[in-house]
Amino acid sequence: MTRQWLAIVMGFVLLGASPVFARGQEAEETELWTGTIYTSSFRCGFCTTKSGKARGVLLLKTVFGQVDEYHLYGTMRDGHLDVRHSSGHHVKGKIVSPTRVKGTITLGSGKTIAFKGKRKTGVRLKFSDCAPLN
Repeated sequence: MTRQWLAIVMGFVLLGASPVFARGQEAEETELWTGTIYTSSFRCGFCTTKSGKARGVLLLKTVFGQVDEYHLYGTMRDGHLDVRHSSGHHVKGKIVSPTRVKGTITLGSGKTIAFKGKRKTGVRLKFSDCAPLN
């Protein structure tokens, strides 16, 4: 492989870790929310634009080790998150401090579950869908 070709490939690899998708698209900030809901743990990666558009992936791990994945889309403005899953699940969250969050998940059935968690900003997430890494 020539050096020029290698430089092009490495550029794409580095671009994949960047919160900016492509030239002309709005940059995204990243964050990771983690916590527990009943006996399950959750990890949720979010990418948000300055205009408030939010997208992310919620990974919910049960006590038995099964991991359910939910792709979420909506908004995050002024410290308030409002995202939905295609199944009808609705997540509302609030940033209560630079490192803490709280909110509710309303299932498609109507049942509401409260959650609290930790928040970390500027994290690396999966480029294609903002899913948490590992």
